[in-house]
Amino acid sequence: MSIFTEPVLSACIVMYNPGMQVLHTVQCFQESNIELELHVVDNAPSSTMGMHLQWQCPGLIYSAQRRDLGYGAGHNVVLPFLHSQYHLLCHPDVSFDEHLLSNMVAYMERNPECVILTPKVVDEDGKEIHLPKRAPTVKYLLSSALRHIPGPFKTWYEEYTLADSELRAPTSVEVAHGCFLLIRTAALRQLNGLDPKFFYSHADSDLSRRALDIGSIVYHPEMAVTHHQAEKSRNLPEICKRLLEVIHYLNK
Repeated sequence: MSIFTEPVLSACIVMYNPGMQVLHTVQCFQESNIELELHVVDNAPSSTMGMHLQWQCPGLIYSAQRRDLGYGAGHNVVLPFLHSQYHLLCHPDVSFDEHLLSNMVAYMERNPECVILTPKVVDEDGKEIHLPKRAPTVKYLLSSALRHIPGPFKTWYEEYTLADSELRAPTSVEVAHGCFLLIRTAALRQLNGLDPKFFYSHADSDLSRRALDIGSIVYHPEMAVTHHQAEKSRNLPEICKRLLEVIHYLNK
């Protein structure tokens, strides 16, 4: 990085005992055709992955936390240190081609009303994972939990995730998923970052809801990332915590 200028783009990966895929995710950033500042916030510094990343991926800014801060507070760790124009929130299990980040920044430059840009997300077989959403409601949140049960839940879930719509052009949406979310850094700072009360989920939904007061959220289906990690089974304490986050979101 030049000593005279700051990169236009920064990015942050928040991780907690990730698999080896995080090395490939970091490599995708390093091979991108745009200069950027990459932060990694490690919520489980007792693991050896942080050491591997610092050794194999020189140039990243590594921040070890004393405890698991969760998704929202984890991303907020880097906010005071950002000097970029655009900032990317990223999961540790995605991959993308070298042109994606520069294309996303170029789109934001051409569309100043866009405050958040989110790409198409596909699985390892190339099948779309429908992540941009309508604003969460009780009906939609129920459908997310019960979509495999016979009844109206599957239809509601397809409405919620826009799976019932063919989105072939850039489209304004209400919620961008935190798997891969590009936001204007000034907007993120104006919004005081993410709400740390959302430890597991809905930090991105809450950020999206507040961001809509500033500008638009755009889903761009011609830009794509691959999500490599299958959905994990959840134990009872984790399910209870997620339910509390849903209640917090609906009461805000």
